[in-house]
Amino acid sequence: MLVLLGVALLSLMVESALLVATRSVDTAAAEAIRLRLDGATQAGITEGILALVDRRPAARWPVDGTPRDIAFDGVQVRVAISSELGKIDLNNDARPLIFGLFSAAGLDATDADTFADRVLDWREPGAARRLNGAKAADYRAAGLPYGPRGGPFQSIDELNLVLGMTPDLSARLAPAITVYSVLPAPQPQTAPPLVLRAIGMDSASIEAVMAARAKGEVAPSGPQIGPDGQSPIPGLPTTVFTITAAARLRGVLVVHSETIRFTGNPQRPFWVLAWR
Repeated sequence: MLVLLGVALLSLMVESALLVATRSVDTAAAEAIRLRLDGATQAGITEGILALVDRRPAARWPVDGTPRDIAFDGVQVRVAISSELGKIDLNNDARPLIFGLFSAAGLDATDADTFADRVLDWREPGAARRLNGAKAADYRAAGLPYGPRGGPFQSIDELNLVLGMTPDLSARLAPAITVYSVLPAPQPQTAPPLVLRAIGMDSASIEAVMAARAKGEVAPSGPQIGPDGQSPIPGLPTTVFTITAAARLRGVLVVHSETIRFTGNPQRPFWVLAWR
């Protein structure tokens, strides 16, 4: 009996060791795939930057979020460039547009009204509270260890801190919002569908716009950037773009994005404002 028990224990030990070894190999393989995808997505972002500065009209990419596929190291990478000027700026837009954004994201009028007030209360200094807004006392009452900034949003991720915001709602809004536009209203030529809905466009019109973009029938509104790296739009200091690259291999998905601002300085032609 002792011999049989010893054999059984030895078998269990061998099986456990094999299981640990298999898991280690699987983990190493998954990490190798992730590193390969990291490189491929970074190459996709670099390709997007080069497309933005290419002066040949035929080489330009759309800047309305329409994706393009490239290959790198045997991996297919989907790359999309979106102009921040086509998005709703959390800091510069009027309340009706903020309200329209939340309505377009699927909220009813009451909830959209509440979030619009809370966004404005977040960025405005002082203790004065809008009808459906939230100031420091409301955040404390909700058990949160912070209150509104009382100044401009520093990033779109900061929207997650607004009272009542959920990860799902924030993720729906992310492609449509910015803090880099400096425009009072988004440019519809490059706006994503959620923004088009927020500014009052109906579903049929939005579908027609997106179909035309997919066919390449809608040209970018002017040059992406001027010869000196400056914005083609008078009064704007520079143009800001977000480049997103996604790649999948053997069930592993990697998505990276960079938001860049062109400087006009040949020594440092652009700044990376955000990386995700």
